[in-house]
Amino acid sequence: MKKLSMILPLALILCFMVGCQDKAAMAELEEFKAQAAAEEQHKADLKKLAEKVQEAYDNLDFAAFAQLYAEDATIIMPGEPEPIDREAQERSQAAFLRAVPDISVEFTLILISGNYIVFEGVSQGTFTGPLASPEGDIPPTGKSVKNKFVFIVKVNADGMIEEDRTYFDNLSLMQQLGLIE
Repeated sequence: MKKLSMILPLALILCFMVGCQDKAAMAELEEFKAQAAAEEQHKADLKKLAEKVQEAYDNLDFAAFAQLYAEDATIIMPGEPEPIDREAQERSQAAFLRAVPDISVEFTLILISGNYIVFEGVSQGTFTGPLASPEGDIPPTGKSVKNKFVFIVKVNADGMIEEDRTYFDNLSLMQQLGLIE
């Protein structure tokens, strides 16, 4: 009987400990599930933003594109010594659209990781309008151009683009336009 009276409390303590561990494990599992769900929702939100970017480019609607940027977004572009704001970016895109009105943009790759979206693509069209440059307008050449590009955007907590780093081969573009050899 003494053995039974000693074993019974030990068995109850053991059951209590196992039960507590199960509760702790279950709480940890629920926390992990919630975190995974939040990450999936974040990725889905970034995918929607990527689709909006693609739609704006498909429609050559650079005003809609600019609305995807935070007011204080940082935009880094080739040929610009300092970052530009979204209004300057919209003016630059509009100027290029006037110079190459039949431009088409195709995204060949879209990657999403953390708070970043990476777009890779190809733009092409015909240089039929003047292109504004710091040195003065570049007259149209009538030549076709095709240029690869990459832009990397960082998205803030509000789902707006807070940073844009655009890269393209400016030298190749100028050679295709016949402006340099």
